[in-house]
Amino acid sequence: MKSKWNTPPSKDDLSIRAFTSRLLGVEGDLVLHGGGNTSVKIDEIDHAGRKTRVLRVKGSGSDLATITESGFTGLRMDDLEAAKIIDTMDDFTMTDYLRKSMLNPVEPAPSVESFLHAFIPFKFVDHSHSDAILSITNTDLTDEQVQTILGDVIVLPYIPPGFKLAKAVLSVMDKAKDAKGLVLRKHGLFTFSDDPRKCYENHIKIVTEAEEYRDSKKKGDLFPEDYANVEIDEKTFLPRLRGFLSFRAKKIVLADRSPAALQISKSKKAEAICSYGPATPDMLIRTKYDFLYIEKIESAENLILEYRKKYAREHSEYASEYPMHDPNPSVIVIRGYGILAAGSSYKECRIILDQAVHSFYVNAFTDLVSRHVFITKAEAYAMEYWPLEEAKLKKYRPRKLEGTVSVVTGAASGIGLEAFKQLALAGSHVVAVDLDDKVVEEARRIQSEASTFNLPVVADMSDEDAVSSLYMEAIRKFGGIDIVFNNAGILKTAPIDKITMKDMDQMYRVNARGTFMITREAFSIMKTQGIGGNFVFNITKNLTNPGEEMTMYGTTKAFAAHLSHYVAKEGGKYRIRSNIINPDKIFRGSKIWENGVLESRAKAKGQTVEEYKTQNLLRIEVLPSHVAGVLLALLDEDTFGATTDAMIPVDGGIK
Repeated sequence: MKSKWNTPPSKDDLSIRAFTSRLLGVEGDLVLHGGGNTSVKIDEIDHAGRKTRVLRVKGSGSDLATITESGFTGLRMDDLEAAKIIDTMDDFTMTDYLRKSMLNPVEPAPSVESFLHAFIPFKFVDHSHSDAILSITNTDLTDEQVQTILGDVIVLPYIPPGFKLAKAVLSVMDKAKDAKGLVLRKHGLFTFSDDPRKCYENHIKIVTEAEEYRDSKKKGDLFPEDYANVEIDEKTFLPRLRGFLSFRAKKIVLADRSPAALQISKSKKAEAICSYGPATPDMLIRTKYDFLYIEKIESAENLILEYRKKYAREHSEYASEYPMHDPNPSVIVIRGYGILAAGSSYKECRIILDQAVHSFYVNAFTDLVSRHVFITKAEAYAMEYWPLEEAKLKKYRPRKLEGTVSVVTGAASGIGLEAFKQLALAGSHVVAVDLDDKVVEEARRIQSEASTFNLPVVADMSDEDAVSSLYMEAIRKFGGIDIVFNNAGILKTAPIDKITMKDMDQMYRVNARGTFMITREAFSIMKTQGIGGNFVFNITKNLTNPGEEMTMYGTTKAFAAHLSHYVAKEGGKYRIRSNIINPDKIFRGSKIWENGVLESRAKAKGQTVEEYKTQNLLRIEVLPSHVAGVLLALLDEDTFGATTDAMIPVDGGIK
């Protein structure tokens, strides 16, 4: 590993701390998804104007790859050093102590390793979970052998993060003062210095020693390809698997078929490594100890059932004082196909996959270095059911549509755009479909606002191949579909005797044919999943109250309405619900009223545009947000879970 040191942008110690933290954080082999932590000890002026010695340590939620000065939480060093005389402290007492020691109580919660950072008597402290270090310390090598490989370091056994670990570090600091670093087995590396460059470059030097030793043991491919590529019927297998894994709560299933994942799945080594545990104990909270290995997809469900039973037995033995987590595997390797992750969101799956792939590489190297040794199952369940994490879980309230996948057509504007936004804010991963490439820009904006990964698709929904492709992309990203909002439609008005077949065919292709194909594909996926589903059709007031010159629009929308009825009839036995929303005159953001359509309809009624907009019993303009609100209500299983084949007007009341 090469040093990336260059001139810091500022001479301010906290600015330098953020700068060097980012140098570590951009290295995927050192820090993954918020892992690792760094600190600096500085003088600050507190709220009473007193000069105070402060530990600035990475706060909860900060990522070393992007951290700025505001990502470090301040703790009073006098408080932290006073704890040196305390013999023991449980996790809850520790977090309470740290909270009371915060300089500013509104800052993020400090790292659970804050005491460790405080007890190291140097200004700068760097900590990472280096893959190369783990490849050496996750083995049966003695501490002396590890020291010989890494150079001038102190080696400590595995101790879970917290006050006990901090005290263990404190007990060796007299020896460690002159060392270049401190290695915690199965955990990672700490380096320290009053000079930020020396602290960082010592870190890189020790990691490089580990990499060179590790790589010297490698002969040929780390994962020899023992098996051939396997192609599976993803359209059937992945939704079925997702449904099977969602028996407690909806899961996202993400398939990784990258070159690295594919090579791992084609090697004999992968099957053995699936029972090694992850690279570090902190990963257990997401990955669990055991990964599931599937040789043949025909046996997938039986193997998952066996995994659940084994997990339940181990939970009963090691963590029975806590409610059992989801007993399904989080990481699944399918021989010759790739690696799958199952989690509550796309982001969670992405993290799980990154941790799994890194774990495979770390653990493959351990077998070359010596013999792989990880923590015990009892220690692993103690980490997975860490009291601090369990306390967080008790407080956690998932968003209403967490773990679901939605398809919204006509998602670039008007009702579709508002529905897209509200579904994403509720936690649903939205496949946002539109012919207008503006949907890509809107998707970026909504993803930033809602913090929910979405999939914008520029496609003609009347094209069968395009529809098939968008569903396959959704299956590979999310594993299946739960919700379809059939919203897209086009409008052109004309008297019956002036309608051209070209216009009629165009209206039919979008409003009827396109809606049918979107529905047919999703219905098939929902049946395969076996966990129900929801269709909501945006039809029109015109269905029940036809207006003059609306033949093309009304008749093609009537096709879609009747399709909704049939989905309800045929989908009931699969717990697939289908309902209709009948909006009227939704003008804001809608394209169907552009190019003079709004003005011509108002003129045909002998009204001004404003009169036409508010010609309802409530005398209000009906907005896209009104329609999106009804959509979300219909999806609420607690409210409308027993409602199907219904029609709800959103029109302000028709006079």
